[in-house]
Amino acid sequence: DGKLLWSFSTQGEIKASFAFDADRNLILFNSFDGNLYALDADTGLPAFSFKMQAGAYSTPLVFGNRVYISSLDKKLYCLDLDRKGELVWSFDAGARIFSSPVMVEGNIFFGANDGRLYEINPETGKLIGFFQATERITNPIAYNAITKRFFLPTYANEIFCLSKRNTELF
Repeated sequence: DGKLLWSFSTQGEIKASFAFDADRNLILFNSFDGNLYALDADTGLPAFSFKMQAGAYSTPLVFGNRVYISSLDKKLYCLDLDRKGELVWSFDAGARIFSSPVMVEGNIFFGANDGRLYEINPETGKLIGFFQATERITNPIAYNAITKRFFLPTYANEIFCLSKRNTELF
């Protein structure tokens, strides 16, 4: 019937899509005020927030009881959804991250402004490997699970198509 059920305001723009955690009935999103927000989907009330050092163009990735967020502060964060967004680990890429993290065959992948596609262990936050492109990787990166190929857009007006074989990257 088009009736407004609730609204929520942030101190910064919201420049990416939301993620939904059905198990906890949460809507999660990044704001340019430097926060990840987790709201109750029914009431719009905050369940928790997490402060980053910069805003984010990326969409959070919910997987199990974790949420993974990339930020312009050069970090990929892993938060525990069962512990009100408590920090589990962070990975410093050394370059701003515009792309949203994706889960592929049990690992986290994201592109950064240093032109690298990073592969990260989701439990430990440790670097597994990376592919070096010729220019900054933008948002979004995509993965085709059938062909096992990544598609990476860059600031050099290119799209890279990369294969992933067995457990080795590219």
